[in-house]
Amino acid sequence: MPDYPVLENPFRVRMTPAACAADLGDGSERGEYVDQDYILRLLGRPHRSINLMYCYYPLDKGWPVRASKAFPPTANFAWAYPYDDYFPYGGGPAGSPQNEPFGQMRDIRRHGQDITLTLTMDCKTPDTDLKWIARELKPYGPLHLRINHECDGDWFAFNKRSDRKTIAAFFIKFNGILKEIAPAIRTVCCFGTIEGGDGKLKHIDDLGPMLDHADIWSMDRYLSLHYAWPFNVCERDQLGKGYVNWGVDHVWKEMFAVYAEFVRRTGREKSLEICELNADGDVEGAEKQSELMYRFYDRVRTQAPGFLKAITCYQFRDRGRLGLEKEDPNNPAVGIPQPFLARYKELIRDPYFNPGEDWKPLGKADPLGMEWRAADDSDGLGWEVRLTGRPIFLDLLFQKEANLVVRAGAEWFYKRPGTEWVDATTAVAGFTGPGEITVAVFAPPADGINEKSTSVRFQLLAPPRVRIRYPWGQDG
Repeated sequence: MPDYPVLENPFRVRMTPAACAADLGDGSERGEYVDQDYILRLLGRPHRSINLMYCYYPLDKGWPVRASKAFPPTANFAWAYPYDDYFPYGGGPAGSPQNEPFGQMRDIRRHGQDITLTLTMDCKTPDTDLKWIARELKPYGPLHLRINHECDGDWFAFNKRSDRKTIAAFFIKFNGILKEIAPAIRTVCCFGTIEGGDGKLKHIDDLGPMLDHADIWSMDRYLSLHYAWPFNVCERDQLGKGYVNWGVDHVWKEMFAVYAEFVRRTGREKSLEICELNADGDVEGAEKQSELMYRFYDRVRTQAPGFLKAITCYQFRDRGRLGLEKEDPNNPAVGIPQPFLARYKELIRDPYFNPGEDWKPLGKADPLGMEWRAADDSDGLGWEVRLTGRPIFLDLLFQKEANLVVRAGAEWFYKRPGTEWVDATTAVAGFTGPGEITVAVFAPPADGINEKSTSVRFQLLAPPRVRIRYPWGQDG
């Protein structure tokens, strides 16, 4: 292909963690899962991790039908069912790898992202089931497993059935099983409600032992939240009756207070993640939601609290007003962009929320090998592409069987097996040139799993070719 030159002078590119990772929730009790092709194309970069929300109540009547389909609600409340109204976890001894969330997890990992699996569970779940789940999740590592989150609350079924000491003991037991069977899975404990004016955390004496065993500490925080959605509306004179409106300063102070109490309790420091963060457009409107969320992310990147290692935006598409998109009530497959979406696209391109890249020249005789370990710890390949101006076409040609995520400039693209071309023209939309842009290529697992190890290797048989075309009369 003389017209499509080979990219020369390759680099080895090591991806490194962001100061604070950008994660995203995709689906919950109030929104459906949206495929990663759509999200990546819309947002223009992969996330470190995608959070899925499922439940496991295998001893219950009605299981594994989703609670809201199996039972009528007992009150006007999202959690007024015998068990939690998350998607039912389709694994375990009675399940199948063809059920969800396994297809979604494979979709996420094919697109160069890790998984956070939020799983609410009956604390009476048999050990045989826990071991089974550990084995079936093992090929998806590294995976963050958030077991019985918000466990100091009173709305989930596991909280209504078990006392806090039992909940902590269950977490610790399951954590031990995971460490033995699937050590690449990192466990996440989530609580942190401050009581009264003394700064003490709710149920800390009973739940505190989890902090010593969990790999990651987390808390969920909403700058405002319509928690009674969809059973009432938020009117100004009804504050506290179905909704709260905390604001940025309140949540910021709470984050520091909760982390300080976790450290004091354990005598050690671990990473803290906010695994659910948003402001609710139901409370003061979508523009205010955008303002509050932008202010919080902006404060994180400017003040840089070193202990905060990730923020999960909850969520991508929501039936209410807690999403980057609002689900169209006429067609659930259609998303309506909300004002924060454009600002979020800007924020996740900030270096503070982006993984780093270390580039080193690769010898001409060195194989074009890549190794995928995690979404922020992988070895890929890179090239510098010289441009004489702004192209009208920038296409990259790869070998057909490769599964790749490709960064051209600041924009990311996905190439599935069976395709050859990546149209990267949008990556140079603002290019003024002449100059160079960088192209980085990584190879996550094509089937979304690590069958035999914690990493996946892939080798390009040849460097990519490139097609660059300029406006007519400007080629050359």
